[in-house]
Formats: sequence, structure tokens, C-alpha cells
Amino acid sequence: MIDLMQAFTDLVYCLGQALALLLIAPLITGIVKKCKAAFQNRVGSSIFQEYYDIYKWWRKPVILSPYTGIIFKVAPCIYFITTLVAAAMLPNMFAKQIGFGDVFVFVYIMAIGRFFMAVSSMDAATAFGGMGGSREVYIAAFVEPVIMLSILSNVIHTGSTNLSGMTLRPDEVNLTVAGVLTCIAFFLVLLAENSRIPVDNPDTHLELTMIHECMTLEYSGRLLALIHWASQLKLLMFIVLFSLLYFPLNIPLVLKVLIATVAVAVVETMNNKMRLFKVRIYLAAAGVMLLLAVVAQ
Repeated sequence: MIDLMQAFTDLVYCLGQALALLLIAPLITGIVKKCKAAFQNRVGSSIFQEYYDIYKWWRKPVILSPYTGIIFKVAPCIYFITTLVAAAMLPNMFAKQIGFGDVFVFVYIMAIGRFFMAVSSMDAATAFGGMGGSREVYIAAFVEPVIMLSILSNVIHTGSTNLSGMTLRPDEVNLTVAGVLTCIAFFLVLLAENSRIPVDNPDTHLELTMIHECMTLEYSGRLLALIHWASQLKLLMFIVLFSLLYFPLNIPLVLKVLIATVAVAVVETMNNKMRLFKVRIYLAAAGVMLLLAVVAQ
């Protein structure tokens, strides 16, 4: 009975954290955009603009093409739910050592959402949607092995595959060769996984250069709101993971998240979107750093 109550309490903590991250996620995206505007000598929109956009899309009707099927309708919901479940698996900020977050389950739950979004882009029966879906799968084929290498490096360092067990201790700075290489490599993967510059441009409206946004061209209303909200939550999740597992500084988590958020804005301001076939070189560089980190362990 005590074990059952403990499991229920842990579940409540995990769901509470997932909802908290869901509410904060648009703010983090707004901070990234505000910092980019400041670095480019622009005023930029409010850091709360993403909340207004989600509210705007939520109020609009969903317009569906007669050529779309059931996959097109349910894919945004699956993408949103899988991202929310993954957020619940993160190392818990309310209670320590909650064991719901096996890292391999986390990775493949995220892959389920990506799979359905790629399939839905082809289900829309448009040329640009199919192009975006194929590009997303192409990048995912390079991203996932690099993510697994980053996991391997952390597993060797901590001896655990549970996300809570992989978290760096508060008194651990980890400014070793392996720790620094893994930190840099995972940050590169963070940008690629979340369709950020230099891999993708989340703000572009040129169909020939879009990847992730190309898959959302046929969506509208609440379905579009779910996709954007899930993408914002995914960015925040990876920033939190980066801060907890790889950021080698002994400072509060909130400061780590803010520093990583500003770093994303700095990288996007200083770089342009690279050509699609150069993405494999970019991710190969991250993979080489992770291999060196594994050897250095």
C-alpha cells in the first residue's frame, strides 16, 4: 500500500512538472526571439507574444483539405501528447530520484512524435509538405545516433540510464575534457533536434528552405496551436536536459536555463542556415566530439 501511494505521489510530481514546463515553454521561445532582436538592434516583439499567438490560433477554426486522412488530424495530438509525456520523464524539480525517466524510453517517445508529424506532412498530399517530411527524416537519421552517443558518454560517467541518476550532482563542476566535449556536442544536437539555426530557420516562410515549418503549412486553428506549443515545449525540455546533464557549472538550474536560452539566441544571430547536405557534416562533427569524450572517459 505504501509503495502504491509513493508511486501515485511520484506520478503527480511528474505530471505537475510537465504542466509547469508546458506553461513556461512559450516564454522561453519569446526570450530567444527577444534576445535575437536585441542583438540585431531591433525592438522585437514582447517575450509574451507566443502566448498571444497560441491563443489566436486556438480561437480560429480548423480548415482541412478534402484530400487529408485521419493521420493528418491525429498527428498534432500525438506530437503534443508524446512531448508532454517526455516532459514528465525529466529529472523532477519537486522531488528527487523519481524513477520514471529511462533515457532510452525518453528518446523513442520523442521519435514517435517526429514519425507521426513526418507521415502527416505526406498525408496532406502537397509537394512542400512531403519535401519537409523527407527532410525531417533525413536529419533525424543523423541526429538520433549522435543523441545515443551523448547518452553513452553520460551513462559511462554516471553509471545510470535513468535521467534522474544521470543528473550532475550540485557539487560537481565536471570541467574535464570529456565533460566539456559532451557539453558542446549536446548543444549542437539541441539546435538540430529543435530545428534551429544553423540546421533550420524556424522563422522563415520560404518553402524551399523550410524543414520543420514546411510540415505545418497545411495546418490551421487548434491543430497548428498544438504543433507550435509542442515544439516550444520540446525546446525547453532539451534546454533543461542540457542544463541538468551536461552544463558543467555549479549554479542554480534557472540560471543555467537562462544562459542556455541566450546562447541559442547568440548562435542563431551569428550564423546563417546551412545547406541541407552540410547538416551531416555538422552532426558528424558533434559525433566525433562525443566519440572523443567517450574515449576520454
